[in-house]
Amino acid sequence: MPRKSFPVVVSALAALAGVTGCGASADAGASTLKIGYFQGAVAGPEAVVAANPDLASHVKSTIRLRPIDSGVAGMAQLRAGAFPVVSGVGNPPFVGAFTSGTDVRAVFVESIDESGLVVDGKIGSNADLRKIGVLVGSTLDFQLRGWLTSQGLTGKVQIASFASEAAEAAAWKSHKIDSVYISQAYLLELKKHGGRVLTTAADVAKLGYAAVNMLAVQTSYVKRHPAIVQQLVCQVARAQTLVKGAQAAKYVTPASRFLGVKPADAIAATRDYPYIPQNEETGWLKGADGKAASGRLAKTFHLTGDFLVGQGRAKTSPPLGQIAAHIDPSFWDKAQQPGGCS
Repeated sequence: MPRKSFPVVVSALAALAGVTGCGASADAGASTLKIGYFQGAVAGPEAVVAANPDLASHVKSTIRLRPIDSGVAGMAQLRAGAFPVVSGVGNPPFVGAFTSGTDVRAVFVESIDESGLVVDGKIGSNADLRKIGVLVGSTLDFQLRGWLTSQGLTGKVQIASFASEAAEAAAWKSHKIDSVYISQAYLLELKKHGGRVLTTAADVAKLGYAAVNMLAVQTSYVKRHPAIVQQLVCQVARAQTLVKGAQAAKYVTPASRFLGVKPADAIAATRDYPYIPQNEETGWLKGADGKAASGRLAKTFHLTGDFLVGQGRAKTSPPLGQIAAHIDPSFWDKAQQPGGCS
């Protein structure tokens, strides 16, 4: 869920007297929980939780949000100890991280990317494509390359790699490049500048190249503070439901101050953002046999591993056993049980 980045540090006091958190008592020694997050038009669930005391009070830790501008950077910072949690990280940065030695777990699947291929007036069809800009090594990069393969355009269309989506969008607006595969926050902006969407992430996902965004937690933190991870999963799930309901404005408006956009823009962008419905969450984290290795997320990670090998970022695609070790359905399982989030 890449979003525009600004130098903001967010602090939400997360303990109110007399409120019982999700997942029993608070963990000693975990008074502060730092979370890497993306800014932009869409209100991520971590920002909604941090901004609303009735949600934050259930996480028995002070939440501090640290802005990141890419999943690759976020996972590198997690490995370096800057924070133990990243919200909205995509499958390529996540898979790339654990295949290179970062011990991290996906504990909740937040959303499907709502990105798209934006073109200017010179591009009428696929045949006109010559060079497409994309955030290097990202979920968007994974989807774009998958789409090019499905359209028989691999080797015929050049990919221009950018270190940030802000640079990518600027290059498009200055007419240095006529096509970009970019996330929703920037997609909306480029459409206002005359851009047209040639294909969307939803279209590409139907071809087998799903772009997912997850709540990722350092394994050592999971082991030391399972109650706080449980509380966080419960409130992130709750936030994603609330921003789609009748009280969306109430919950998104305070979160917008963490995003760098106006409340009205955040409300509009979040309303249509494809957060995973709760009745589909289990199927992402595990299969009908109850094992993570047979879930939709594991299958997506396997395809992602092939993508990373093709990029030279991994020597081999990880086997399902290794993949499953980095998917933890237990917190979502508990959240579904009576009293699991009370």
